[in-house]
Amino acid sequence: MSQELKPHARLKDDEISLPDLLVKIKNGIQILKKNWWKLLIAGIIGASLGFVYNSVKKTKYTAELVFVAAEAEEGGMSKLSAIGSQFGFDLGGGSSGAFGGDNLLELMKSRRLVEQTLFDSLEHNGKKNRLLEYYLKRDSQEKSEIPAVELRSIRKREDCLFRQDSLLKVVYDRIIKGGLVVANQDKELAFKKVSFTDIDPVFAKAFVEKLTDNVTSFYLETKFRQSRENIRMLDRKADSVERVLRSKMLSAAIQRDQNQFLTNNEGSVQMIKQQMEVQLFTTLYGEVVKNLELSKTMAAHNQPLIQIIDSPRFPLENDGGGLLKFMFLGWILGVVVVTIRLFIK
Repeated sequence: MSQELKPHARLKDDEISLPDLLVKIKNGIQILKKNWWKLLIAGIIGASLGFVYNSVKKTKYTAELVFVAAEAEEGGMSKLSAIGSQFGFDLGGGSSGAFGGDNLLELMKSRRLVEQTLFDSLEHNGKKNRLLEYYLKRDSQEKSEIPAVELRSIRKREDCLFRQDSLLKVVYDRIIKGGLVVANQDKELAFKKVSFTDIDPVFAKAFVEKLTDNVTSFYLETKFRQSRENIRMLDRKADSVERVLRSKMLSAAIQRDQNQFLTNNEGSVQMIKQQMEVQLFTTLYGEVVKNLELSKTMAAHNQPLIQIIDSPRFPLENDGGGLLKFMFLGWILGVVVVTIRLFIK
């Protein structure tokens, strides 16, 4: 019987009553009062470390751009495509869903467009450099681990060899993981935001603006490539038919002049035949021109609107000015560490 009560008794011994807890709290307060000078010194040291950290850390600047991508109405495109199909032409117009929704945001983080942006020019302090060279020059001053690679002979990313391509991959990874953020401002709104954080405000602003321009151009080029091809094809066809029509009209006029004083029917038959060819090519030319104008109208009607709402402007937002914050956090951390050590003793 006594053996069965031992575990229960041990649990009772481990429990802390309310009076005991109050006594422990009182003892703890007395310990802190006796060692107040240690807490003061710890707070001062922590605040000093916060001051040093704020002085050493590099301020980062954030360039933010907000834009909206509005698609054209599908109904108008369908009607125009139906009209064009009656004449045997595929007027295209691109896929509305290829870059719809979050696809456009993922496009802005693609390696192709980020690296293409790095080859764009940046003019600063009267000097014109590519963004990539500007970034690498700054990086070399910071003594980073990015290897030095010859880039003067490289005009575009497609010209890169193995070493240059590896360098671009390193820079791309640092940009993507370091500070590039693309997202919807709100799930219910069409506004999209692209921001880039960097220690250089000039580079951050230029990179965001150039990247948005490249994505917009690529988006429009891809979406309406088929429409442009059809327009160019119809343009060439219209020019070709027009040249033949002019030639037929000239031949008919010459034939008419030659048969002006003839009385036989053979010359009249030849003249009528040429006039029929002129009429045929006139009708064909009219149809080609009509389809050309229809294709241009559809392309203009289905042109999406990519409108920049807010672009980055100096001075950019930054994470500087946190001296008091870091000193206060350092003070609190120092006091907490010393308090724990005192209670452990």
